[in-house]
Amino acid sequence: MMKEAVLTRPFILALSLNEISKTTAQAKILDDQVYRCVCDYIRANSNSVIVLTGGEPFLDSRLSEILVLARSNGWPASVDTNCLFDEPPALDGIQQIRLRLYSLNPDLHSKITCDRQSFRKTTEYARWLADNFSGEKIMVFPVCRENYEEMPAVLEWCRSLNFIPNFFVVPWKHEYSVDLQDYHVVLQALRELPPEDIIIDVPLLGLSGWPNICPGGRLAMYVGVDGGIKPCPDFPYPLCWLEEDIPRAWRTLQEKIAELNRHCSSCGRFSVCGGGCLANKTEAGKDCYCFADW
Repeated sequence: MMKEAVLTRPFILALSLNEISKTTAQAKILDDQVYRCVCDYIRANSNSVIVLTGGEPFLDSRLSEILVLARSNGWPASVDTNCLFDEPPALDGIQQIRLRLYSLNPDLHSKITCDRQSFRKTTEYARWLADNFSGEKIMVFPVCRENYEEMPAVLEWCRSLNFIPNFFVVPWKHEYSVDLQDYHVVLQALRELPPEDIIIDVPLLGLSGWPNICPGGRLAMYVGVDGGIKPCPDFPYPLCWLEEDIPRAWRTLQEKIAELNRHCSSCGRFSVCGGGCLANKTEAGKDCYCFADW
């Protein structure tokens, strides 16, 4: 008899309601069976968090349905948005909104996002939220080689709008990833930020005493539109699939992550960095940016 999988608390379930291709502008929606499986889990459990993400959750007809379900079962809801709507949507049942900003320079932001309208939409919606949304507002700032010097300015801009900045370093396979020789400069810049009211998801900072470690694969599981399971949306490929239920998928994900961390787990600093960023693993199983001795 298979042992029942038990989820840790708190548990963050990230769900992609849709996926929009930048090249074709076509949307792929979440598989119905996967959606039903997620809804069944929400109905049967409490004390967890649902994060709704994807191409644009606010364009999905099931958003209001799952928000009602989450609210009725005590699940706080967070929504990632790329501001692909024309008018500000209703925010009933949402406790947290997350926007993504790549630069305070409109040209650079547009260059990285490949969308000339993205900067205007993001900043306008941020100001609208500042005046109209009383919940938690997060500004996600993916740090890359083009923008890391902007972090102090982004922090001040966020504070002016009552947003919490969330800094993380883009994976090394990203088009604008930080060069290996400059990574220590980025880490130092992150260390120099004041720790109050900011979120830093950079596991390797644990090697130098920083307490924030990315929740991907530790507290959070991401479900893609086809049921693929990853520790976070930035991980390059599914580690397993949602075939039966959430707890079994979580257990399989933990087993796969343990395999990825097999080499790192023998390191004396493993407890403070968790093996680094899973999306940055080399073939040898080490974070490509890691500076710890083996």
